[in-house]
Amino acid sequence: MIRRTLVSLAAAAFVLAGCSDRSQAPLAPATPSAPAHVLTESIDVSNLLQFITLPDLSGTRHAEKYIRASQGGYVELNGFRVDIPAGALPRDTTVTIDLPTDALLAKRLLAEFGPHGVQFNTPVTLTFPLTGVLLTGGPFEVARWEGDHWVGLSSWVSLDGTRVYGTTPHFSAYGTKYIMAGG
Repeated sequence: MIRRTLVSLAAAAFVLAGCSDRSQAPLAPATPSAPAHVLTESIDVSNLLQFITLPDLSGTRHAEKYIRASQGGYVELNGFRVDIPAGALPRDTTVTIDLPTDALLAKRLLAEFGPHGVQFNTPVTLTFPLTGVLLTGGPFEVARWEGDHWVGLSSWVSLDGTRVYGTTPHFSAYGTKYIMAGG
């Protein structure tokens, strides 16, 4: 009787040990924290470049990749990309790109790069697509959202005119905006 009880308890413990709400093996890398979701309707989109047609909102709007600091690497999503040189990250990090899921914001050339708070040892390069983007003239630049205004970054356009690049020392929400008179 005692033996049967011990066997039953051992079997129950074995079954319960296998039941968990964890979606990863215990030794797997930790799941990255949720993005800060700066992409809200409080962002001023008035000067941001926009796509000619609304992007497919049912498609992938999030990408992530584990980047080893010593090797560097890149993350890419629907023409948006971040290139991280070797040694730029202070530690191995899961890097993310999130595109807006709201129709108003998704029509703009806008992306959130994360994780927020990461300060790079050397600047990283952000890439934004220009294919399918309405260009109405005038110069434009990659810019970072600073809570209530956009701050322009050092930017340049690819030789074939299909991409715009900008460099940054940290992650946040970024867009491509027209350079207005006076800044």
